[in-house]
Amino acid sequence: MSTDRDRPRSRRQLVADVLGASPAQERRLLLDLLDVELLAVKVYALAGASAHVSTGGQALARRLEDQELSHAAALARLSGLVAPRRPALSTTAAEAALAGHGITVTFSSLTSERQWFTLLERLESALEGAYFKALGRLSDPAHATLAARILASEAQHSTLLFSFRNPQNVDLAVAVGLVEGSAAQNG
Repeated sequence: MSTDRDRPRSRRQLVADVLGASPAQERRLLLDLLDVELLAVKVYALAGASAHVSTGGQALARRLEDQELSHAAALARLSGLVAPRRPALSTTAAEAALAGHGITVTFSSLTSERQWFTLLERLESALEGAYFKALGRLSDPAHATLAARILASEAQHSTLLFSFRNPQNVDLAVAVGLVEGSAAQNG
């Protein structure tokens, strides 16, 4: 008598067995990534509207806000959800969500562009970390591919933020401290 254990397992099933990520767990990972993307949309919107951020900084924040919203829409589509709108998250809820990612901030205490961009850089690091961790658990090729593409985009965002704050120092524009020659690796 043949049982399920006797049937050949697909590559996806074998990977899922090793990683322990069921389809439901993968969907939960995608929804968690969607949540952090919507948090990023909110934080970029606040930075883009802050009187403490220069016109150029506001424009960059708005462009990156739009890209984060595009990431959220792609994650929603892959999860079978309707594309999200800009979140109606309160600043208090956003502060609490950031704390969940190890970023403690009170938006009202941000009184300079440098403080805002430091927050945005920390947010991008949190996004990169979330995608990096998710990649180790995603076994569906479409999910892993999207996560990898968005991770690359988040790294580009980090580079843009660093470059905006340090336009004359190319070493500081390298987003990842493990890249040979980066200021983070040398310092």
